Amino acid sequence: KVSPKLTLNLGVRYEFATPQYERDNRMSNFVPSQATMVPVTDGDMFARSGVHPDRNNWAPRVGFAYTLTPKTVVRSGYGISYVHFNRLGAENLLAENYPYFFSVRITQQPSMGLCTSGSQEPGTCFRVATMGLPAGLADPARVPLANQGWNYYIPSDIRTGYVQSWHFTIQREIARDLLLDLAYVGSRSVKLVILGDANQARVNQPGENTPLQQRRPYKGLQNIEQSIPAGTGAYHGLQAKLERRFLSGFYLLNSFTWSKAIDNAAGHLEVSYNDNSRVNFYDLKSEKGISNYNQPFNNTTTILYDLPYGRGRAFGKNIPGVLDAVLGGWRLTGINTMTSGQPFTLRYSAPSAFQVSGMPSYRPNLIGPILTPESERSIDNYLSKTNVVAPTDSRYPFGSASRNMTRGYAFYNLDMGLHKQFQLPGEDRRIEFRSEFFNLFNKTNFVTPDATLGSATYGLIRSTFPARMIQFGVKIYF
Repeated sequence: KVSPKLTLNLGVRYEFATPQYERDNRMSNFVPSQATMVPVTDGDMFARSGVHPDRNNWAPRVGFAYTLTPKTVVRSGYGISYVHFNRLGAENLLAENYPYFFSVRITQQPSMGLCTSGSQEPGTCFRVATMGLPAGLADPARVPLANQGWNYYIPSDIRTGYVQSWHFTIQREIARDLLLDLAYVGSRSVKLVILGDANQARVNQPGENTPLQQRRPYKGLQNIEQSIPAGTGAYHGLQAKLERRFLSGFYLLNSFTWSKAIDNAAGHLEVSYNDNSRVNFYDLKSEKGISNYNQPFNNTTTILYDLPYGRGRAFGKNIPGVLDAVLGGWRLTGINTMTSGQPFTLRYSAPSAFQVSGMPSYRPNLIGPILTPESERSIDNYLSKTNVVAPTDSRYPFGSASRNMTRGYAFYNLDMGLHKQFQLPGEDRRIEFRSEFFNLFNKTNFVTPDATLGSATYGLIRSTFPARMIQFGVKIYF
């Protein structure tokens, strides 16, 4: 506490997290110099995990609070936070690599005739479930590495991703029980794990039609899904909050955000509307665009109102018990949400001669505005059918359209609740009745259009967010 008006918070945090390892060393990692999967061994942390530990994770934290006037406070802070592990499904788990983990596919038909012994080769006869799996099915020799469609690779020198976060906030008491917060909030993320195919093929030259596998740098392997420490993100937002408490039992909170979020890949398992967590391995710059979760405008209004009827409230000091049980103790709640529409990404189905991997998204070219003119725009005609075209040159399968460069219709929704408590004999015993109304006015909020060029429903909107739902519930406290 520097002075009665100024408080500083200064600190530093050191973090260390080991790479993943497995008790019996049943893991393997891709080693580019050997062009194959190499099992880990006993020894130090690198030997057991295939990845060198990152010991450089220092995180400073600074902040201050300053009382400008008795009713005005200024606050600010900056800090670094590390992301030691973010599970990307199976894609960054080296325990799911050959030869300890692999896929076996058996194709069989009843017309082959029933298998008569447990030793018969799978696929030569029809094997019923009661016979169990054939002997030797889990032998890696049966399914060589070259036949594995997916291999997972974490570079041995990968570094820990981190996020820098900061804010500058002014809080002002405008009147009694009326507070206003204004804040600038920002963050910058670097070295986050994103995914790419380390075995991404070269493009076909004009007139060439070499199969994809023959164009890969490691021809004996298929997809090599690499955890790339090259994910970036940036967020800048103006946040405003108005809060008011009334003596009558009414509470109001309004939160408004005007912001922009940019990154070069979506979070894995969090993608939507044609975005992708897997990138064009040889051109990360082209992946930079609006974030999949970016909504520039977001306003949420929340109310709580304890209705003034019943014992302990303004109109209920002498209310009879029966009447109090019916009219007293009700609480009304409401949440009204208004946001910008969801962003979405254009893509097309690339022909085989244009494909370089099965992982990244192939985006089309733009020769004009993406959306139809506003006077013509509807759920049956949302995207231009003339200004979005598929590439025609196999050397450039990734078109000029960037990620999430347009969005769907805005979203409006009001949820309401009506709650009441009934006191039961005994201490802390009561029944709570809850009725909740989601999308109370049954507003039709449209999902994004089909943005896959060439699809029969391209440019059409055929889905909505949920319609009105009403639910009732009872809780018993004892």
